[in-house]
Amino acid sequence: MSIKKWLSVTIFSLLVVAALGVLLRYKIAFSLPVINQKFLQHSHSHFAMSGWLTQLLMILLASSVARSIDINHFKKYNFILFANLIASYGMLISFIFQGYAAISISLSTLSVLGTYYFGVQLWRDMNRSPVKLAGFIWFKASIVFAVLSSFGVGMLGYLMATKNIDINIQQATTYFYLHFQYNGWLVFACFGLLLNLLEGKGITIKNIDRFFWIYAAACLPAYFLSTLWMHLPLGVYLIVALSALLIFGGWIWLYFQLRPYFTRMMSGVAKWGRLLLVLSCLAYTIKVFLQAGSMVPSLNNMAFGYRPIVIGYLHLVFLGVISLFLLCYLVSTGKLAYNRWLTAGFTVFVSGVILNELALMLQGLSAMRYMAVHYINEVLMAITLVMFGGALLINVGVNRKAIKH
Repeated sequence: MSIKKWLSVTIFSLLVVAALGVLLRYKIAFSLPVINQKFLQHSHSHFAMSGWLTQLLMILLASSVARSIDINHFKKYNFILFANLIASYGMLISFIFQGYAAISISLSTLSVLGTYYFGVQLWRDMNRSPVKLAGFIWFKASIVFAVLSSFGVGMLGYLMATKNIDINIQQATTYFYLHFQYNGWLVFACFGLLLNLLEGKGITIKNIDRFFWIYAAACLPAYFLSTLWMHLPLGVYLIVALSALLIFGGWIWLYFQLRPYFTRMMSGVAKWGRLLLVLSCLAYTIKVFLQAGSMVPSLNNMAFGYRPIVIGYLHLVFLGVISLFLLCYLVSTGKLAYNRWLTAGFTVFVSGVILNELALMLQGLSAMRYMAVHYINEVLMAITLVMFGGALLINVGVNRKAIKH
């Protein structure tokens, strides 16, 4: 299939993710006894990661590298894209009906093996490319972190299959997977796409290689920010705290490096493309600030001790940072034909993302004070309906003609 067709299929997956979110919130607010809550949650999280974010990044990374060789080279990735798509929808269905069991674990394993295959193919193509783009080293790091995170998936599947109920091991394993997904695979891949985009506009950042190595090195010990409840030795804690400060400081440094180029960065980009980039950068700023704040043990215990805060943080990263950036990238590179349907879809979807974060923050802060927020579950369900409506409008706009902006 062509890149355009793959994007249409993948953006439909965003709609499916939103629909699963509506089901989850409906079950919490009301009743849906025919569906197991944990099974539905596993289906939602696995499909959001594999069927939406990973699938879209595979398409964008493959097209970025293929373009530096030969645009027809992208066809080599069709096999792995089909395999990942089938595994993703298979996980969506199997997790709903059986949770962690033979079929779902097998499909999850297939998805992981597909990531390995994709990583090897992409790495080889980057090495053979006559043009070495600035983002290539970030793409390679993202592949390494994706492989590293898969060890968490394997361990988690083993724990579920063997019915290991040690909550500490389960949490540590889950956070291992999540950390190297959102701080490694997703973030580094997006940085690579951003740098390639900037390079295409003639923008080169001094010392960006040094920034890369600092960020890559800091990502490894930063995992333990999610496990401070394990009472780490002082020496390890200091290294972990330093990694959080390096990530936060590095982002501030990058901002000031890019500041003189803001006008050139935004040239030729539609209004909503510019706004999506600003919102994504704002969400990432909040993320690294919270990450740095979590090195304080008391704050860390409060954050990871309340489920709404954990969910809010994960949605901040997956929706606020990654999804909004990828939508911005699609608009900025002309892969999405900008039109009124997309304008409406972005408006509704982004409104839902912001409202969702505010509602989860309110729920989390209230839980810390042992206070209940009346009708919060109904409100959250209504907000997921807003995001679903936005995703639906975006899907309608995908195949519509572009308008001038």
